Amino acid sequence: MKNNFLKYGSTCYLLLLILVSTATLAQNKTEEFTVNGLKVILKQTQKETIVMGMYFRGGTSNYDAANAGIESLALSGIIECGTASFPANDFNDQTDEYGFHLSGEATNDYGLVKLGCISKYVNEAWKLFSAAIASPVFESQKFNLLKEQKINDIRMVSSNPDERLKELAREFAFAGTSYAINPDGSVAGLTALTRDKVKDYYYNTLLNKKRMFLVVAGNISRQDIEKKVQEAFAAVPEKEYNEVKIENRLFSKETYKIDNRPIATNYIGGILNAPVLSSDDYPAYRLAVSILSSAMFDVIRLNKQLSYAPSAHYSQGKIAYVTMYASTTQPKETVKAMRFVLSYIKDNTYTGRIMNKVRKHQLLAYMQRQEIMSDIADELGEAEIMGDWKLAENLVERMNKVTAGEMQEVLNQYAKYITWAYVGNKGLGEEAFK
Repeated sequence: MKNNFLKYGSTCYLLLLILVSTATLAQNKTEEFTVNGLKVILKQTQKETIVMGMYFRGGTSNYDAANAGIESLALSGIIECGTASFPANDFNDQTDEYGFHLSGEATNDYGLVKLGCISKYVNEAWKLFSAAIASPVFESQKFNLLKEQKINDIRMVSSNPDERLKELAREFAFAGTSYAINPDGSVAGLTALTRDKVKDYYYNTLLNKKRMFLVVAGNISRQDIEKKVQEAFAAVPEKEYNEVKIENRLFSKETYKIDNRPIATNYIGGILNAPVLSSDDYPAYRLAVSILSSAMFDVIRLNKQLSYAPSAHYSQGKIAYVTMYASTTQPKETVKAMRFVLSYIKDNTYTGRIMNKVRKHQLLAYMQRQEIMSDIADELGEAEIMGDWKLAENLVERMNKVTAGEMQEVLNQYAKYITWAYVGNKGLGEEAFK
């Protein structure tokens, strides 16, 4: 088989884009500092937009499965359910008037409250953002509406085969860890959560400078941020926090889990182990997954026409993993093809030309993300959760050092066994995994 899995744009175009983007990045700088006990990571840019994210460490390791969804409710609640200085309706009116983007979300690794605005309205936006974090009141009526909305969202997600596949894969592959907990919760779990319990969780667990850090990306000075943080969060408590260590365990055998559903199309996810962002193996594995994804598309979509959009996706977190994905009416042939592609990538060492193409593709994607303030803030915040925000800024340099031999070696080290998740016809699934 020829190494024709990668198809990218003109090399001249790539080089031009890289040169232009590098010149832009040279005007930007990232620094960290502490204001009254709260860590701040600031990336100054020339863009006239600003994105801020307040991160809360721990994620699903903060609570047990019975309380799944409590952090999601808490962080959405501080945005939707009013503050000491802004009743919920006033808060929402100002958000709409100025076009602010405010949201709260929970993940397996962290919680996040995020703000996006244009620079000229940063003072107005900061008042809402800081009040939501420092003094939420969780108005009862608004809280009950929010909880009902989240319960309905869970019902909708569970009925979607694609979303159910992601949930099933996580529950099965990482059983016994905090990654088996759905941060959005369940219908039964959310129903049992009361306003007082959620409010208590926010104030007595999450609101703690030792657990929090702020990421800011945009056209704003360090002095302005220092002043804002000092005034807004001086009263936020600073309590002892010991982060729970989460082991990134390797699978020891191939297994599968089937959710039997009477649907015409079957959904397949093959979970592979992967190194975390801070690992020396990460850059090489990231490049290998890029080739794997392209190869799956070529073989499964273009050559065999078994699936519309097969892919391989890297999930970066305290437990890192790769999902090989396909939806199909022919599960047996599709699983066979997925195994074949993975085996082929593991068995071959790629040429310098292919390696250069893969690196350029990753560099192009990185440069494109650096043009979007939200992506910049997200990458810095997630890297800090993984140990150091600088991991987000030196990734290109790390990837440029990867050799074809290293890429093949790490893929064979981590992708030994596949944990399969399947949603669809049980009989066809059983036959596919035999």
